[in-house]
Amino acid sequence: MVRATTIANTFIELAKRDGVSITNMQLQKLVYIAHGWSLALLSRGLIQDRVEAWQWGPVIPSLYRNLSRYGAGEVDSTIPMLGEQNLKPEEQALVESVWKSYNQMSAFTLSTITHQENTPWSRTVKESGLRSVIPEGYITEYYRDLYDEQIRRKREPANTQSDQ
Repeated sequence: MVRATTIANTFIELAKRDGVSITNMQLQKLVYIAHGWSLALLSRGLIQDRVEAWQWGPVIPSLYRNLSRYGAGEVDSTIPMLGEQNLKPEEQALVESVWKSYNQMSAFTLSTITHQENTPWSRTVKESGLRSVIPEGYITEYYRDLYDEQIRRKREPANTQSDQ
């Protein structure tokens, strides 16, 4: 596992590469989503930082502190870090896949999808309240279920109507 700033910096570099802007809230949600998919697909967490249930969805407090100077604006440079951390090839591929799947979503959309009913965020808020740590077991279960649902949909034959 790596620090959340390592994953955030990877997303910042991908945004620069693709010529798109990225905000603090988008980074928060993308890092969280990548962590969730890592738990589901790689059977291990991606980040070592804790994730908390804040008003607008999952937040990584350490990352929030590093990005707070940007407010709601564009994050235009990588986060300085002591000691560089490198991603394993499968982690890099996962982050790039998350980027490809979610990079067109606004901060508001990402926030909305991460705190709908029955998400790890909503379960945590109901059980423990805002600013509580979201249990990794909730995140793992949610993203495994999401993956299973995607696989199930791909296997279902397309609904076709017969000619009458």
